[in-house]
Amino acid sequence: MTQATAPEGVNPDRVGIQMDVLDNIISDLNDNPELQKIFGVPVSRGLVIVADSNDLRIEEAGRVPLTEDQSKRFLEILDEVIKSNAI
Repeated sequence: MTQATAPEGVNPDRVGIQMDVLDNIISDLNDNPELQKIFGVPVSRGLVIVADSNDLRIEEAGRVPLTEDQSKRFLEILDEVIKSNAI
């Protein structure tokens, strides 16, 4: 995967995500039957977006205690959903 060049006037040290892309990611996570079994419906109620310096991450909110296998599967599905929505 190649890194995109920031458009003129955009600070390349900042992280951003288009709101429509974020909406698609949330919808895809909410529609995932495996995640529904883990987090309930809607899935997004059990997730948070964490901003850490110049990094945005989607993480589980700690409302549901996850087993190691559930945590691993959540990360796999999350990775698939984000990649499928990448521009």
